[in-house]
Amino acid sequence: MSTDATTEIDDEPATRGDARWYLTDGGVPIETVAVVGAGRMGHGIALTYALAGHDVRLFDVDERVLESAPERIAAALDTIVGSGRVSEEAASAALDRISPHDALADAVADVDFATEAVAEDLEIKQTVFGDLEEHAPADAVLATNTSGFSIDDIAEPVADPARVLGTHWFNPPHLVPLVEVVKGTATEDAVAGRVRSLLEDAGKTPVVVQKDVPGFIGNRIQAAMSYEAFSLLARGVATPADIDRAVKAGFGFRLPIMGIFEKMDQSGLAIHHEVEKRLMGDLDRGTDPNPVIEELLSEGYTGTETGRGIYDWTDVDLDAVRRERDDALLEMLDLYEEASDRPTPPAYYDRT
Repeated sequence: MSTDATTEIDDEPATRGDARWYLTDGGVPIETVAVVGAGRMGHGIALTYALAGHDVRLFDVDERVLESAPERIAAALDTIVGSGRVSEEAASAALDRISPHDALADAVADVDFATEAVAEDLEIKQTVFGDLEEHAPADAVLATNTSGFSIDDIAEPVADPARVLGTHWFNPPHLVPLVEVVKGTATEDAVAGRVRSLLEDAGKTPVVVQKDVPGFIGNRIQAAMSYEAFSLLARGVATPADIDRAVKAGFGFRLPIMGIFEKMDQSGLAIHHEVEKRLMGDLDRGTDPNPVIEELLSEGYTGTETGRGIYDWTDVDLDAVRRERDDALLEMLDLYEEASDRPTPPAYYDRT
C-alpha cells in the first residue's frame, strides 16, 4: 500500500490528531524526537537530531548508561566544535535540547517520531516496539536502527505497521553521513519520504531501501568485502595492516568520490568482466560465519573492548584513537560534502 508523499488530509495541511497525519508530507513537521537506547549509537543519534533543532528525549533502561550520556554527548560536541563545523553556542543549545528520561512512557509521550537504538536482538527490539505501541502516540512514526533484522518482524507488536520503518545509522552516527531508510512490506511511501526529509534536514545522506533484504545495502556490501579480507588473512596472503592499507589507499580511497557503479563505468565494464572471469572462482564462497572471527571469539577477544581482536590494543590509548578517528572523519566529511555536489548521470540500468 502506498500514498503519494504530497497528499494532504481533506486538502488542508494536517494537524496532530488528524487520522494518520504521518502520511502527509510538509503539513506537520516532525519536531519532538524520542531515542530509546543511549549507548554507542543512541547518544550520537540523539545528538544529530538535537543539532538539527529538535527537542530530543533520551531513554535507557540502564541507569549508568543514561547518566553517562550527557558527558559522552558533550565530548562528541567538543570534537565537532573543534573542527569549526558548529559554534560553541549551537553546541550548548543542542545539549540543552536533549533531556534524559528513566521511564519510557515519559520519554515517548506526545512525540512525533520515536526511534530505537537498543541491542541487536530481535526479542529485545520487539519488546521495545510493544512498549512504543502502548505508550507512544498512535500517530507517531516509529523507526528501528536494526543492522539487518526484518522490519516486518520488528513491527509485529505494532497495530499499524504502515508507520514503521528502519533508519539504519553507521557508527559513529553523528559523523558518518549515510542513514539507510528501510521500508517494510507495509511501510507507507509517504512515511519513508517524511523520514528521508527529516534526515536530509539533519544534514544526513539518506538512501531509501525499497526491499527489506537482510543486511540492507551497506552491510551486505561491507560483509562481502570483510569476508574476503578475513579469507586473505587466514591464507597468509598479507598482514592485517597491509590488507587495511590496500583498502584505505586503493579502492577505499576512491569510494567516497565515485562509489561502485560510477567507477565501473569510467574504468570500463569490459575490463571488469575480464577480471571477474579470472577472479570469481578463487573468491571465498563460504556461507558460515567467518572462522577467523569465531576463533578469536572462542579465545574471548572481541576487539578494543577486550584489548585484542585482529590487532593488539592492550597498550593503546583508546580515547586518543577515537579522538584521532573522529577528527579524521570530520575532515573527510568536509571533502565528502564537496564531492556530493558532483552531478551524477541518470541511471540506465535500474530495476527498482
